[in-house]
Amino acid sequence: MTYEEALAHIHAMQRFGSRLGLERIDRLLQLAGRPEADLPCIHVAGTNGKGSITAMVAAIARAAEYRVGMYISPYLEDFRERIQVDGECIPPREVAYWTEQLLPVVDRLVGEGYEHPTEFEFVTALAFCHFAASRVEVAVLEVGLGGRYDATNVIPAPLACIISGIALDHTDRLGNTLAAIAYEKAGIVKPKAPVVTGVVPPEALTVIERVAREREAPLYVAGRQFHWSERSCSYQGQSIDLVGVRQRYADLGISLLGRHQQGNAACAVLATEVATFPGRTEPGLGEAAVREGLAACRWPGRLEVLAWRPLVVLDAAHNPDGASALCRALPLFPRRRLLMVVGILKDKDAEAMVRLLAPAADLLIATSPAGPRGGSAERIADLARPLSRAVRMEPQVDDALGLALREAGPEDMVLVAGSIYLVGPARATLRAMLGTGGGAPCGGAA
Repeated sequence: MTYEEALAHIHAMQRFGSRLGLERIDRLLQLAGRPEADLPCIHVAGTNGKGSITAMVAAIARAAEYRVGMYISPYLEDFRERIQVDGECIPPREVAYWTEQLLPVVDRLVGEGYEHPTEFEFVTALAFCHFAASRVEVAVLEVGLGGRYDATNVIPAPLACIISGIALDHTDRLGNTLAAIAYEKAGIVKPKAPVVTGVVPPEALTVIERVAREREAPLYVAGRQFHWSERSCSYQGQSIDLVGVRQRYADLGISLLGRHQQGNAACAVLATEVATFPGRTEPGLGEAAVREGLAACRWPGRLEVLAWRPLVVLDAAHNPDGASALCRALPLFPRRRLLMVVGILKDKDAEAMVRLLAPAADLLIATSPAGPRGGSAERIADLARPLSRAVRMEPQVDDALGLALREAGPEDMVLVAGSIYLVGPARATLRAMLGTGGGAPCGGAA
C-alpha cells in the first residue's frame, strides 16, 4: 500500500461522520494488541488553547531528553502533522504500513457487530501503534472533541491531565451551557491523576472541582495553586514570572505570541511540575527543561508571522473566544493599515466572530474555507459591512490572499483568520507567493 492509497482509505472514513463514544475505539485497540496500554501520557482538553499547550508540554519533555510522541488535530497543511515523534511527522511509509495493518482489524471489528470506526478513531489507533513501535517514552495527546467520549480517552490514568479553558463551542455536541461543556471536558480526569486547569468561568470550575473530588484527583487551578505576571510582551516574544507548586521561574521566555499564551504556558509548566515522568521518583522535569522547551516551542498558524514587509500573520481563531484572544493581541503588531482575510466554518458563530474582528479591519476580505463545512463568503461580507471601513468578497481563498497582498503597502499588516481550515491552505499558498515563511510543518515528504 502506498501513502496516497492509505490516505484515501483514511479520508473515506469521513462518511461515517463524527460519533462520540469509546466502545468502538476500545475494542479496536484491544484487537490491535493494546498499543496504548503501557504508554505514559499527558492528556490535554479545553475549548481553546489545548493545541498550544500540547505543543509546549511536548517541547518541555523533549528538552528533558525524553522520546516524545505528540498527537494533535486537525492538521494545517499535511496529514502527517497529526502524529509526531520528537518533533518529526510520521513518515509516509509508516502511515501506509499501519493503515494496511489496521484495516483487517477494522473488518474484524465490524464483523463482530460494531459500527465502523470514524476517521478520528482510526487515526487515533494508528497514532498509538506508531508511538508503541517507536518506543515513545511520553505521549502528549490533544483531545479531538469534548473529552469524556473522545477517542483519546481510552488511555489509562495519565501522568497528568490539563483542561485549558472552557467557552461555548460545539454546543450541538457538548451542551449549550458552560457547566455542561465543562462536564464533558472533565471526562478526561482519572482517579488520583493530577489535574491542571487554566482560567475558567466559575460555573465551569465548580464542575471540574466536583469531578476531581469524586475521582480523588489533585487539582491545580490557575490563580490559586499557581499564578503568573507579565514581564514583557511584544510581537517578538514575551516573558512571565511564574510561581508554580515546586518552584518560581523569573523572566520565563515564551516563543509563542499573544497574552493568551501566557496562561497556556503556565498550565504546560504546571503539568510538567506535578507529573511524575518515567524513570523519576519525584514529580517535575526541572527549570532548565522548562526554559529550553518554551523557548524552542513552535506552533504554526497561531499568531504566526510569515513575512515582515508587509507584515503577514496567520491565526487559526475558530470561535468567538479565539477571535476575542486574537483581537486582544492585535495591538502588539505595528502597522499602518490592517487588511484582514476572514473565512469561517458554517457551523461556527460567524455573527459573534465578525462582530469582534470586523471593527479592527481597514479592509476585510471575506472568503470561504474549502470543504463541505466552509461558510459562505457572502454571509461574512454582509455581517462585516456595517462594522468595517471597507469590505470586499473573494470566495476563493487564493484570490482573497492575492487581493490582500496587492492592496497591502510595506507598512501594512495582512491577517488571515477565522478557521484552521482557512489558515492551513492559506499558509501553503502564502509561502509560495511570498517565497518565504515558516516552512512546511513536515518539511516535505519523507
